[in-house]
Amino acid sequence: MPEKEKGSGAPSTSGKEEKGDKEIQIRLKTELTEYSVEDTPFSVPFSIDPKGLNSLVKNLLASSCDSVPEFDWICYNDLVRGKLSEHLASREDVSTESVLVLEYVEKCSAPAPDTVANHDDWVSSCRLNGDLVLTGCYDNTVNIWSTQGEKKLVIPGHEGPVKAVDWIECTDRGGIFVSASHDQKLNIYTWNRQQNSIENINTCKGHERSVECVSVSPNKKHFISGSFDSMVKVWGATPSSQDDPSENNDGDGSQEAKKPRPSASKPVTRTPLQTLAGHKEAVSGVAWRSNEELVSVSWDHTVKIWELELGGLKSELVANKALFSVAVGGESGQQLLVGGAERSIRMYDPKAGNDVKAAFTAHTGWVTAVSWAPASPQHFVSASHDSSLRVWDVRSNTTPLYEMTGHSDKILACHWLNQFIVSGGADNQLKFYKMAELK
Repeated sequence: MPEKEKGSGAPSTSGKEEKGDKEIQIRLKTELTEYSVEDTPFSVPFSIDPKGLNSLVKNLLASSCDSVPEFDWICYNDLVRGKLSEHLASREDVSTESVLVLEYVEKCSAPAPDTVANHDDWVSSCRLNGDLVLTGCYDNTVNIWSTQGEKKLVIPGHEGPVKAVDWIECTDRGGIFVSASHDQKLNIYTWNRQQNSIENINTCKGHERSVECVSVSPNKKHFISGSFDSMVKVWGATPSSQDDPSENNDGDGSQEAKKPRPSASKPVTRTPLQTLAGHKEAVSGVAWRSNEELVSVSWDHTVKIWELELGGLKSELVANKALFSVAVGGESGQQLLVGGAERSIRMYDPKAGNDVKAAFTAHTGWVTAVSWAPASPQHFVSASHDSSLRVWDVRSNTTPLYEMTGHSDKILACHWLNQFIVSGGADNQLKFYKMAELK
């Protein structure tokens, strides 16, 4: 390495060095091996900003890389957005005499607003799959949209607001999906894409109050639901045109042959395979950790992890506020993000017990929904009553990467899949944002 790139002889690259500006020692670290630099202290102006730090790295990599991208900079679990001196001004535990570690990650492009799909009432839920989006609406309908914002079909199948939806299957021929409603029911539909026709194959009955959430298992064999009756229920996800055998049990353990479906226009009733009791208040969010393990969150402030084979509780985490949503992902695919009646999103590692691994605080209202990025264990999106969506890097706890403020009322749902983020809210709108590939 040339002598000018080492130690205190490193060039000043901020372009904004102030008169009498003192210097600080820094070390640069990254998980991007192709852009890593020598692990040695560099002396830089205390007023250096991200632009200056990017120039420093580009100079250091000039002889080994033809093209160096822009980076975001993280210091003490927060993104550096201005001068380093301003970033550290409020920290009393930082000494300018010590060597400061700065981590750099490749900068991702800002989400680009794409299109808007208008509904007739609040949009309570949204789920992407391929080139389609499934939405649930407070006007009692389920809606199918293209990712270009084209309305494919409106399905008036419920007698109350639709609170949650999820895809069971989606192909070129059509799809199978489930919806959950305030009418205490879940419906399984099959959709023929070519004919643009819909059939309500099954109605799932068992909850005694509004069904608030639903999630389909990774292998598509089951789905789970959570309700205001405080119960989590497990259902078979394969559509059936025959009566549920549990309804034909004669009481002595034997079962009659399945009754054929009486009419193509009348959905067959199904009952749950399992009921998981343990929550004391409304179950507001559910998700799968594997095909045999699931997680639920509740207004009773708890996160519960269940095992299907045991049919019972495996472990429990206790929060300090009512919880509204949960997402499984991150490193090893097992980190839990939970949002609730506070400004922070909390991340848990169930193996570490009740300790919060990180808290991400920037919203000014309750957090209603969270969704991990599908291709990155480091990124997620959150939605809030403050009408904003925020894209986060888990290495930055206070400053999100981006804030999207297109909604005019509280946001109730969000989902991130492939290059799209979608969100729905009380402004009756489903909004689409395009995301560049994450590194």
